[in-house]
Amino acid sequence: MFNFQNLFVFDLANNHQGDIQHASKIIRELGSVVSKNNVKAAMKLQFRDLDTFIHENEIDNEENSNIKRFLSTKLDWDEYQILKDEISENDMITMCTPFDEKSVKKIIEMKFEIIKVASCSAKDWPLLEEISKAGLPTIISTGGLSLNDIDNIVSFFDHKGVDFALMHCISIYPTPSDEMQLGFLKTLKDRYPKVEIGWSTHEHPNDYDVIKIAYSIGAKIFERHVGLSNEKISLNKYSSTPRQIEEWIQSFF
Repeated sequence: MFNFQNLFVFDLANNHQGDIQHASKIIRELGSVVSKNNVKAAMKLQFRDLDTFIHENEIDNEENSNIKRFLSTKLDWDEYQILKDEISENDMITMCTPFDEKSVKKIIEMKFEIIKVASCSAKDWPLLEEISKAGLPTIISTGGLSLNDIDNIVSFFDHKGVDFALMHCISIYPTPSDEMQLGFLKTLKDRYPKVEIGWSTHEHPNDYDVIKIAYSIGAKIFERHVGLSNEKISLNKYSSTPRQIEEWIQSFF
């Protein structure tokens, strides 16, 4: 059984901007934060097989900002392998979110240590079936799901014998203070007492109080989007710099 307790997850998402050097700098700087503060941390990548993930009729749709973002930050599998190796070299756990079945196979092939189910994929049953066969510890975000949806997910992964945890998540980017619904952490803990519960967070990067409240309610896993800005790259309003991550971690302790 994987020990999910006190695990910090750093989601790189598309903040690598399709630039290996930029991504490696983010990983190294966060690796230094992890080493300095002696915490257990995972760096998470996201996999999409864009050749099949984006429908051929939509590939030129410039009105869809997600398609533009995915294509402009595209990396090939060899480049992702470089990033995975960089994560390991900086003493962080390797973790990845697949958004399609082919990406699950690449996660297994590349020997990632943890697999993550995004909130938007938590009812994608063909994808969940593939993930359940991976034999990896699995963390599942629950943003936008009903209790019945979560019951189904817990029953499914329990039946499959998967070592898994749940993340309370509010899918608003960034999440306003009055929308956190932190009390739902207790609902999850009471309803699924054998499952580790965490907090996947999108509050403002300078908010260091929510993690304290989440921990006091019983959250044991904490996830934030991470990145770096420079003269060419602007960071979104819900992603943390390494400096902010260090303050976030220190506020936890």
